[in-house]
Amino acid sequence: MSISGVSVRSPRSRTTTDPALRATGLTKAYQRAPVLDGLDLEIPAGQFVAIMGPSGSGKSTLLHCLSGMDRPTGGTVELAHSGGVVNLTALREKQLADLRLEHMGFVFQQPHLLATLCLLDNIVLPGFLAGKRPRNEVVERAESLMRTMGIADQARNDITEVSGGQLQRAGICRALINEPAVVFADEPTGALNSSTAVQILDLLGQIHAAGTTLVVVTHDAHVAARASRVLVLVDGAIEEDIALGVYEESRAAERLDEVSRALQRQAV
Repeated sequence: MSISGVSVRSPRSRTTTDPALRATGLTKAYQRAPVLDGLDLEIPAGQFVAIMGPSGSGKSTLLHCLSGMDRPTGGTVELAHSGGVVNLTALREKQLADLRLEHMGFVFQQPHLLATLCLLDNIVLPGFLAGKRPRNEVVERAESLMRTMGIADQARNDITEVSGGQLQRAGICRALINEPAVVFADEPTGALNSSTAVQILDLLGQIHAAGTTLVVVTHDAHVAARASRVLVLVDGAIEEDIALGVYEESRAAERLDEVSRALQRQAV
């Protein structure tokens, strides 16, 4: 297997039992101060996982290590995608960048779109860079995603001409343009008002329902209650691992209560 022409060391074939992500003995320290402490985690393909915890618990650090945006101090991270299973910790920086581009999607609190490009051009850019399909097909997929996200009529608008919610929808479209194995989201509703946040959660739910693996860091119990699994980190270790199952609106209050009780147990 190769990633954008770069040979990946020691890949192996993917099986139906492989998790989408596997972290083994994961540690991370900054200036000798431990943040992650020998963490083991498996995330099955198609699961929606929310990661919660107090400030400084290692939530964002875990997401960064799982996605290859940061290198762990120790341990391994494996990603399963259409080409096989890859050990992220064995890759060079260029290989990691190619892997993130082609097989991962990212949604941040601020979408970080390019001011010199319209919404459509921002969305197609990762598809053009990946070079996995003809450009006209990339544009067609982008336009389809924008219709699904309800922003098709904003395609040619500059990023200064749309609302925060529309920018976040464009950011989600950009994250999905290369049909990633996993989408990582760091506080995706943190900068939005409550009604817009609900709309973004509904869209993330649709993405999950379509089979995409989601890993979301959040401080909001309402966001976590939408997930099928909630992890609560304290001092770099998983202290709660809650299986909520498939989201059902009729059980929304019950799910929120279960998440809130877990947070109270951990004094979050």
